[in-house]
Amino acid sequence: MDYPDTHHCFLCGNLNPMGFKLKFKEESGDTISETTIPSQYQGFDGVVHGGIVATFLDEIMAQAVKKSGQRAVTGTLTVKYRKPCRTEEQIQMRGRIVEINGRIIKAQGEIIQDQDVVAEGEGIFVVPRRAESIDS
Repeated sequence: MDYPDTHHCFLCGNLNPMGFKLKFKEESGDTISETTIPSQYQGFDGVVHGGIVATFLDEIMAQAVKKSGQRAVTGTLTVKYRKPCRTEEQIQMRGRIVEINGRIIKAQGEIIQDQDVVAEGEGIFVVPRRAESIDS
């Protein structure tokens, strides 16, 4: 399915000069991406702000949904912060669909740093009744 223009997306857009320009791949049923989050996105000194962590979790789960061919938007996002996510160090994001029930898609994701899960997310994504509602 086609999505509206995402070229300027803060995380995945290739035309956003301040964005992360994330690239995604598939591995063992997971959607995966890696990046390093610079210190301008910190909350406490050297620690990525929790809202930024949540944003990355939302993105990796949304990409897993998108790669499945579903056209959906985030309905709810739940985040469990396990350890501080450090700035200026590489992270890996992993996301997957765990259940599809009609228009409701349940996804899970995690952020891994130095082989430790620093945050876990669960998202409920909703396929709109009318696809054009995503465009507005």
